Amino acid sequence: MHGFVRVLSLASLICAALVLGLTLTHVLQAPGSRTLSGAEWLAVQHTFYGGFAIVGGIAEVVGLITSATLAVISFARRTPAAAVAPLVAALCFLGTLLVFWFGNRPVNAHVAIWTPATLPSDWSLYRDSWETAHALSAGLGAIAFLALAIALIWRPARHDRSANG
Repeated sequence: MHGFVRVLSLASLICAALVLGLTLTHVLQAPGSRTLSGAEWLAVQHTFYGGFAIVGGIAEVVGLITSATLAVISFARRTPAAAVAPLVAALCFLGTLLVFWFGNRPVNAHVAIWTPATLPSDWSLYRDSWETAHALSAGLGAIAFLALAIALIWRPARHDRSANG
């Protein structure tokens, strides 16, 4: 069981790193995005972000599943302190999924059908909403990553039972 927990811990941490990395890139590109005209911004939206959603979506779902599983295992083992980090991470992964569904997805649905000729005059409000949702996800990804990393670093040493007796 210990090996399984280690694999789940590593998978959760990798997922958190991916979520943080992908969403942080959106945050870092936001100042440049604000300098683009509507047509330029739309061209970027239609061209550059396809892989982000695929990798990010998979990482969020797998991160939620692995972190929640780790929390359940810790509670089942009657080690609630060990459940804190994966529970925090699971809640953060759930948060990123909710932010996507209620923040980014609705904007993406509009942007997908816009052309430079049909771009609404308030397009910058959609851009700002999209950027804000990514900033929220980056914050949640950072919390998940830090919780899982700290838990792995500060995990108490495991006693080898065969050496004790």
